[in-house]
Amino acid sequence: MKYRYCPVCGREFDRWNNQLLICKGCGYHFYQTSKPTAGAVIVGDREDGRKIVLLTRRGIEPFKGYWDIPGGFLKNGEDPVEGLRREIREELGTELLDAELFFSVTDSYPRDDIPEEAQFTICLYFICHIDPDTTLKAEDDITESKWFPLDEIPEKLSFNGNKLALEKARELLE
Repeated sequence: MKYRYCPVCGREFDRWNNQLLICKGCGYHFYQTSKPTAGAVIVGDREDGRKIVLLTRRGIEPFKGYWDIPGGFLKNGEDPVEGLRREIREELGTELLDAELFFSVTDSYPRDDIPEEAQFTICLYFICHIDPDTTLKAEDDITESKWFPLDEIPEKLSFNGNKLALEKARELLE
């Protein structure tokens, strides 16, 4: 995106160099980079011993109405696990009991509304657990949550990285 003003001093940028803005006023180098995300592959066990995973239905574009792994974009300077905990509180109204990094992938994030915005995400996926007796709430940018057996993931799943992460989780857990 071709930003016009420096976010540090407010001066109009003097130079644009292949995704890098350099402010001659304060010397700030502004890079347009891929966005980091964190996803919670929240797992549990059914009474018959089968592994299940909690998915959420997206309430926003892209992929509105598709199933998704709960999580989201990290804030600037935010620790990935803390960002993931924040996202789970915002989306599901609950707390994570644990979070163990098990997979990462680069994925695309289509932005038809702002085509110049970074098109790629760096996705960190964590195996997580929540209290099985907790009451989940669909909040923020999701419309519902539902448990699925790991071997019965719905076809209408958002983002290629989510598909890869769920395949990897299935390999690790079954």
